[in-house]
Amino acid sequence: MNDDAERTVNLRPDDGAGREGAAVAPAGGPRPGNGTTYGGRERSERTIGRDLAAAGFLAVVLTALGFPAAMLWQIVTPRVEFVVLEVGWASIETYPSAYVEGDLVFAGIGLVLGILAAIFSWTSMRDRRGPLMLLGLVIGSIGCQVVAWKIGANEWQRFWDSVERAPVGAHMWRPPSVLFTGLDPAAAWAALKVGNFTSALDALQLGALAVMALAATFTYTVIAGWSRRPSLRTDAPE
Repeated sequence: MNDDAERTVNLRPDDGAGREGAAVAPAGGPRPGNGTTYGGRERSERTIGRDLAAAGFLAVVLTALGFPAAMLWQIVTPRVEFVVLEVGWASIETYPSAYVEGDLVFAGIGLVLGILAAIFSWTSMRDRRGPLMLLGLVIGSIGCQVVAWKIGANEWQRFWDSVERAPVGAHMWRPPSVLFTGLDPAAAWAALKVGNFTSALDALQLGALAVMALAATFTYTVIAGWSRRPSLRTDAPE
């Protein structure tokens, strides 16, 4: 047996040392570094803390979107015209459709924002995909619509304050409000303190405030269902 053949026979699978004795990783496999590399891209370490931080960041960003969402809702929703009378006020139309349109437009904006938020979180936060990211998506979506609802409620109250000070015969336009909701955390807490769980649940009915969260959850889940990777991360091997 010659020298080349003898070296071939004695070669073991882990004998891949370089000249300096350092291990040489096989092509396409893990490489030394802070994370694991797949396909030439270094994969960051996956921890619960980092996933929670990313989910919290997403929730804060989505909640902040409630301010522009409220402005858009106030602009595009038709308003109900009121006239001030000597004994109070009355709407110009007998059955104004704008009452219902306020909820429909609010729900429609939430539906679009929920779908876009799910797509954004899936594509831009690839290393953090998973249930914690979905949790942040749901919390942020509810926060977004609650902020928009509260801003609308403040506009609604300012309108009625203006009606009380307006002269007789003045025409005013009522801003939109969300009618299909029953969220009152203070009443829910008061009911819980006395053990009345039914009343507490009645005071926590999100109604239209849950549209964005439902749309985001559905979209995110559908996208995840089409993923070929168990970890949902694009840099992980199939």
